Amino acid sequence: MYIGSQNQLKAYDQYLMDHGYSIYELVDKASDCLKSHFKVYDHIGLLVGPGNNGADALSLGIKLSNMGKDVKLYYVGDHHKFSPGNQFYFDMCENNNISLIQLSEGSLASFQESLQDFEVIGDGFFGFGLNSAPRGLYATIIALINSHFDGDVLAIDIPTGLNCNTGQPYANTLYATKTIALSALKEGFLNPDSTTFTGEVIVEELAIDNPFEEAGLLRYFAIDDAKRILKKRKYDGYKNYYGVDLLVAGSAQYKGAALLAAKGAIASGAGILHVSTAKEVADLLPLYLPEAISEVRPNNLSHEMLKKFDAICIGPGLGLDMDAYHCFLDVIEHSDCPLIIDADALTILSNNIDLLDRQKRPVILTPHLGEFRRLCAFSSDDDLMEVAVSFAKEHHCILVLKGPHTIVTDGQHSYRNASGNKAMAVGGMGDTLAGIMTAFLGSHYQAIEAAMLAVFVHGFAGDLVAQKNYTVLPEALSKVIPHAMYLIEEQ
Repeated sequence: MYIGSQNQLKAYDQYLMDHGYSIYELVDKASDCLKSHFKVYDHIGLLVGPGNNGADALSLGIKLSNMGKDVKLYYVGDHHKFSPGNQFYFDMCENNNISLIQLSEGSLASFQESLQDFEVIGDGFFGFGLNSAPRGLYATIIALINSHFDGDVLAIDIPTGLNCNTGQPYANTLYATKTIALSALKEGFLNPDSTTFTGEVIVEELAIDNPFEEAGLLRYFAIDDAKRILKKRKYDGYKNYYGVDLLVAGSAQYKGAALLAAKGAIASGAGILHVSTAKEVADLLPLYLPEAISEVRPNNLSHEMLKKFDAICIGPGLGLDMDAYHCFLDVIEHSDCPLIIDADALTILSNNIDLLDRQKRPVILTPHLGEFRRLCAFSSDDDLMEVAVSFAKEHHCILVLKGPHTIVTDGQHSYRNASGNKAMAVGGMGDTLAGIMTAFLGSHYQAIEAAMLAVFVHGFAGDLVAQKNYTVLPEALSKVIPHAMYLIEEQ
């Protein structure tokens, strides 16, 4: 399943048009998807807007009428001003003597009375392109349906009045019982509050050769995807086979970050984990996590020291003093294995972004939104998914932009994560994720797979803990990781 913002969905539609699909063919395919959801009803009212959502409703009305259903189609305004696709199907409805009813101020009372005749109303007023609250007659009709109709309301693609990107309602939003999202999930549906208006959401892909990734949509990464990627443990596997990894983390001031990252890595199956850290952390680590190898970080990290590792993560609790700065330079200049740059190391990188552009190995960046603002200038009005994809493509890196439904992209393949929950908003969560990712990267997953799998496992383990807890503590999450991975494998 794929997901898109308003801009990305518009680009997807345009991509289809540019590659040989006509609007009439796409509307016909869309109404085929819708038909199976409406054919269980006998008395059907369909709301027809001026754009392509209205065309979907008109085409659907023709097919349902041909099945012997009682169908009435309601529209507002001058149909001669409708979109070309809409006008084409409007004319077909007229030619087939299908009931087309123009709503006006004078006909609203009659429309309200007719609501009791329908088992279902299909919402084809406005699609994902709506950028403001429905006004005038549209607002009045929505209010009448919300307050006077007791049957099912099925939204075509998205309920009229719901913001496609945020899932927040404008004034005058239609409440749907079920939403049939065509082709892809809308980004706003990730907002759990949107279900008040969408009801159950079902994604229907059109019966075409869907170029989702080519057109810029993001894959919605769920448990089936994780199972497909997760490697089985080998019968004759040994610790070196699962990676010799290095965490460059922790400082006298920030001891916990290194400990949490180390625990996340060990719990995720890291074969041998070295932690290069401050003496204060190195003294604690054997007591906290005897499976890890603690090493007091030297003043200089040479290529000879770093060449034995399969994966390196630098940043959790590293600090921002000159020692941290020189340590970062050593790692980025003297190592050549796959690298994760996290936390404080991202702040150092933000002042030296040219170092990223010179890298010849996979590099994963794991910023939250505040850290990403230091790396990349963008405004609150920008489409965050588009900004993330563009940044990863420009800097030839893998970006893990942490937040609700974390974005993971290498500029070519892009994902939104299906796991995780609000109870995980606790300090140290990012450190644990960095450790999980280090373990997967060191186990020789492709870098984009290591990043996406780590994000999903992290969120999935958090979901397991949250079933019986108000908050999810990072240490509790790490304890659940082995079981979470077992459940994914057995899915």
